[in-house]
Amino acid sequence: MLKIKGLYLPMLANRIVTGDVFFLNSSATNTNDDPGNGKDPTKPFATLDYAQSKATSANDDLLVIGAGHTETVTGAGGITFDVDGLSMVGQGRYDSRPTFLMDGSAITGLVTAANTGIENVKFVAGHSDIAVGFLVTGKGFKMESCHFGGNTTNENFVNCVTGSAADNDCDGLELIGNVMDYGADIGPINPINLLKNSKDVRIMGNKIIADLRTSPYAAIYSVNTEVHTNIEIGYNMIHNVHNANSVVGISAGSTGSTGWMHHNIVYALDTNGNTPFVSAATGIVMWDNKFAAAANVSAFQMPTLGTYAA
Repeated sequence: MLKIKGLYLPMLANRIVTGDVFFLNSSATNTNDDPGNGKDPTKPFATLDYAQSKATSANDDLLVIGAGHTETVTGAGGITFDVDGLSMVGQGRYDSRPTFLMDGSAITGLVTAANTGIENVKFVAGHSDIAVGFLVTGKGFKMESCHFGGNTTNENFVNCVTGSAADNDCDGLELIGNVMDYGADIGPINPINLLKNSKDVRIMGNKIIADLRTSPYAAIYSVNTEVHTNIEIGYNMIHNVHNANSVVGISAGSTGSTGWMHHNIVYALDTNGNTPFVSAATGIVMWDNKFAAAANVSAFQMPTLGTYAA
């Protein structure tokens, strides 16, 4: 509890909470989707959709998802984040984190509300070539410390996160410290995809492991006709075992884009004509990005260092 000038505010998950706090955990003994549940961690809600229905839009509410929670999502939009300002935080570490089995062939997750966020949960593909894990059409969405993976062989996401359906739908998108692990899957793969104009997008500190052998090849990709202003792509690590001439790492920004691409590391088996970092935008500044094209050697800087004539 934090006291500010006589006002007592609860602190959960290292944050001050000014709205209501709800609890979700299907593994708890007294779990139930009932109006009498959800306000006490010993009597949590059972499903995400019901828990969200009890939150208030634009109230800065917090949903705590307990360790061991499991839920199966079926069909398009099986998960929809549709409550403005709701933050969702998973409890637990590694295998005990809340787990959502995404079992559908189309878009299994939708972000339609503004200023929502989710942290520390696992999204597991339970179907072959799920088109999109999450389509983001709400501004200010933040996904942090989440894990995408497959349930078994040949069950995978084609795309983990896509923004968006229309220009500036996903302004303020933040993808921070997530893991997108495709294992040995070699189907069509495109982990992070920016399809429309955006501003203030941050893609930072993510790890992507995949065999990106189908177009557009890049793990973090933007259509080259779309404009991204104040975009930052930094400290991402990409392990791509693709071995042909292509953009094997990050491709972002048309000529009108502005922002920064820095401190990213790409490993790929493309040793001829490799282009790990590409931007058509003179306004996107690149520095300290590194590329390794073989095992057991240190990565080297790419693009090459520029020169300046005084």
